[in-house]
Amino acid sequence: MPRFFCDYCHSYLTHDTPSVRKSHLLGKNHVRLAGDYYCNKARQVRQDWLPRTQRPKRLRKRAAKPSFPEKGPQPRKFTLHCDTNRQNRSAHQFDAIRNEQLETGTQVLEKLYAKSPGYAKVFRSECRLDTGESVQMDKLPQRANRRPFQNGGDTNANGTSAAATTTSKASAHALRARNFAPDYASSRSLALLPPPPSLSQWPSCPPLLLASDRAATTTLRDVTRKLERR
Repeated sequence: MPRFFCDYCHSYLTHDTPSVRKSHLLGKNHVRLAGDYYCNKARQVRQDWLPRTQRPKRLRKRAAKPSFPEKGPQPRKFTLHCDTNRQNRSAHQFDAIRNEQLETGTQVLEKLYAKSPGYAKVFRSECRLDTGESVQMDKLPQRANRRPFQNGGDTNANGTSAAATTTSKASAHALRARNFAPDYASSRSLALLPPPPSLSQWPSCPPLLLASDRAATTTLRDVTRKLERR
């Protein structure tokens, strides 16, 4: 039975049916090889395999000038590589997971770090040093020890009063300056467990007794008493 031979793939097909030929022509391996063939064919320079010349062989071995100097150096040969189905599936799954994580937001983190010491410095925009809101309010150099409620009733560059933002900043500053005192006994507390006692109640100095001979002394005493009874 005649079989179908693919000139691009240099391989025979098992059956010569239209369905088999169609599935082969639409396959990624055949598409990649056919694309490589036509890309390389387009970059080839027309030249004679056996040029007729009157020059002797010893002169033909020397480096001759190119017959087409206007074309210059030949471009690089590029190959086409298609991703496999497994790589495409993994890429789609990674993109879906990343988009889902981006849509979730910081609600979980806010609930987790609600009573932590640095909560206001991260989750409160007026307390963050990287948002630049204080730079938009007043064009003054930033100072880390500057209190947010020192502006009184000034007017911003946009014409709005700073009294509205003073209350929120004062509350945020009070939350930021408050010492953290977690209540581990409360069931509503989201704080983590306290550190283990072995780390918090460790002795300040190591013991001076490096080894004890109590076991050997006790054993020797018991053996001596048994021998005396006999």
